[in-house]
Amino acid sequence: MSLADAQRPATRRERYRLMADAASRPFTVGAVVLPLVLPIFGYVSGSYQLMFTIHLFLGAFWFGTAVLGAVVLGPVMGSLSDEANVEFAEGFVPKMNLLMEPVSVGVVGSGIGLASMLELWASPTPSLWAALALSIALLVLGFGPLHSFTSGMFDELAAEETDHERLAALNKKYGMLSLIELVLMVAVVATMSGIRWGY
Repeated sequence: MSLADAQRPATRRERYRLMADAASRPFTVGAVVLPLVLPIFGYVSGSYQLMFTIHLFLGAFWFGTAVLGAVVLGPVMGSLSDEANVEFAEGFVPKMNLLMEPVSVGVVGSGIGLASMLELWASPTPSLWAALALSIALLVLGFGPLHSFTSGMFDELAAEETDHERLAALNKKYGMLSLIELVLMVAVVATMSGIRWGY
């Protein structure tokens, strides 16, 4: 389904239905199910090596996408013409909306599960508490303002007449917050190094 044939969604449920149609149903199912099921599978398996691999894979994907969004895609979208920006965003925004929130939950969940499997919660270090606090901050950022901005971008794309100025403003805000997200991720990696050496 093309967003050119849609209308501005009136409810959250309608927005997600339109996103799923725009991104394709198979992509939507994979984007939501895999990041959430993999950590559960890793934990149930009882293998901390498998759980570590899942956590590393999801974390690298999350970090890489944050770098790409903050450093590359945001500035590129800001430099495009209105028409080119809309055309690019129609393919990019629905997929990002559907993918990144489940990935973030999968990363944090697999990290907590891995710490549990390694019995780190029995005697948590300051590095472990710092990693948990930063992870919660990342989830709040992702499900709060970042979600609000990307949802607003999607609504503009689905509107009969896109407000290009609002779309550009939302993209700019998203880019700035993505930089903050990136800083928090680097801080998490630093605290994880402390956990590793402490373990």
